[in-house]
Amino acid sequence: MGSPWSELLANLAVVAMFVSAWIHTHVWLDRRPALVKSVAFGALMGAGAIILMLTPMQLQPGVLVDLRATMIAVAGFFGGPLAGIVAGVTAGAFRAFEGGIGAFAGAVGIAATMLVGVAGNLALRGRQPGMGDTMILGAATACGSLLGLSVLPPPVLERVLPEVVFPSTLLIFVSVAMSGLALHQEGRRIEALKSRRIFKTVVETLPDCLNVKDIEGRFIAANPATAELMHATDARALIGRTDFDFYPTETAREFRQDELAVLKSGVASTIEQHLRHEDGTDGWLSTLKAPFRDKSGAVVGLITHNRDITARKQLETELAESQARLGDALTHMADGLVMFDPDGRMVLCNAQYRAMFPRTAEIRVPGADYRDILRASVARGESVAPPDMVEDWIAGIMALQTHANQRQIRLADGRWLDVRTRPTGNGGSLSMFSDITEAKQVEAELLAANEKLDLLAHRDGLTELLTRRAFDEAMAREFARARRTAKPLSLLIIDVDWFKRFNDQYGHPAGDDCLRVVSRCIEATARRPGDAAARYGGEEFALVLPETDARGAFVIAEKLKGKVRDLALAHAGSEKGIVTVSIGVGTFEAGGAAMEIADLLRRADEALYGAKAAGRDRVHGWRPHLSGQRPAVSQRKT
Repeated sequence: MGSPWSELLANLAVVAMFVSAWIHTHVWLDRRPALVKSVAFGALMGAGAIILMLTPMQLQPGVLVDLRATMIAVAGFFGGPLAGIVAGVTAGAFRAFEGGIGAFAGAVGIAATMLVGVAGNLALRGRQPGMGDTMILGAATACGSLLGLSVLPPPVLERVLPEVVFPSTLLIFVSVAMSGLALHQEGRRIEALKSRRIFKTVVETLPDCLNVKDIEGRFIAANPATAELMHATDARALIGRTDFDFYPTETAREFRQDELAVLKSGVASTIEQHLRHEDGTDGWLSTLKAPFRDKSGAVVGLITHNRDITARKQLETELAESQARLGDALTHMADGLVMFDPDGRMVLCNAQYRAMFPRTAEIRVPGADYRDILRASVARGESVAPPDMVEDWIAGIMALQTHANQRQIRLADGRWLDVRTRPTGNGGSLSMFSDITEAKQVEAELLAANEKLDLLAHRDGLTELLTRRAFDEAMAREFARARRTAKPLSLLIIDVDWFKRFNDQYGHPAGDDCLRVVSRCIEATARRPGDAAARYGGEEFALVLPETDARGAFVIAEKLKGKVRDLALAHAGSEKGIVTVSIGVGTFEAGGAAMEIADLLRRADEALYGAKAAGRDRVHGWRPHLSGQRPAVSQRKT
């Protein structure tokens, strides 16, 4: 044993040696798993604790202490729980192997300092420890080491306590603080190296240009992207040179003027610069220039960040050209165009759209609410809407903006507009308005012409009743419906009595007038929508009566016969002295015998024959005994 001071220095040297050994060797373990690194750190600190136990300090005769607590606490605090456990177990195993009266007290002290170091690491929650944390660790470790002394026999404890407690705790605190400071500084150095590597990697891989110049415009730092932009071989080729060495004089001069302006103002500035190369190529840069200052705050250079915006500039130019062409198209297009956003506010419209609504043109502008426009249009007599339902009308139009549709609207001045609406991607709508007034007029004229053609095709030219062909279609339609619905269907066949004699007596013009008058009576009798009156041929007429049984058909026939008599048209060739009609009635009953259209026609025709045979001016229904007695059509003379 030497002097206490030499022993103290020896213990501190051991602590410093092992801490230094870790600082200089741990980088070899950085690429290994964290588990391996923790075990290695714990083993190294455990070995240091063993060396310290082999070189104890004698504070008084027979009382030996060492700084093993420093190694164990530092292992747990800086290396994590696993490192602390490895160091503690290693030191504890050796102390148990040594034995002696203080073996149990030493084990307790080792366990206490191991727990202090591990608990301190867990309390950090992953953050890097600072100097304050290290001081707290030193104090906690010193207190933890006292637990070993507390288990000594009372006689021994009373003898060593005054002389040992203060010196040993102070030494442990100092050694922990020194070790922690060294490891803390190493951690900061490693973090700085990592940050530097990261920063260097970021700068070198940055796609944008980043460089630093001195106040004379000479490059003092640059990344590869800057060299690529300036067509230099690499970033080192830029150092010490200026823009005049790489760009045309005019371009370099413009760049330098921008730099001088920032240096003079001392304020960072973002500008757009037109870039021209010696080979004739050009482009655009978005450039941030910021003053670079020394510790005293004096401007000593300029930091420049360039971003190539050539593609963006080209797109902006193309967009401007497209907008100009679109504006031209909107101005000169024949249709009106309007766009609304999701809230119903107008985004844009062309002049033609506003011209279509002269009474509200001044409020149909971007930003206007479509609902307000519609209210004003109704109030000014431009649009047509029910007076007491204007808001419902507006709500209906707004609902149409949400889905594709096409509609036609009529304005109060008689104009017609065709409106085609399509939803836009952002929830708004786009509508096209076309003036179709002229087309509507042509459509109306065509409709009138078609109605006239329909009249000519389906109406008898003399009586304006249905033609025989139209009668056949109506008869087939109603007969099929009667079968389907199991409803009755009746047919009247009407013949003007002694009409040939009327023509011979009064002439054909008078005969035509007679047929017209009789047809008006028949038409007046066919009052229901489904009733169909037709000129069956010559002086014969037919009347189809849907959903009418035989009794009802007889009542209608009698009324018709009476109406014709009431006309009191003179007919000298008839024994009645006036124009009369004979009517045959045929009826289809759903529950009766099977029947076809031809059967119904035959029955009505046979009934008419019966009425004429009975003296004319009569209504007869079909009776079975009449079947087979009707003469051929060519033999019938009325």
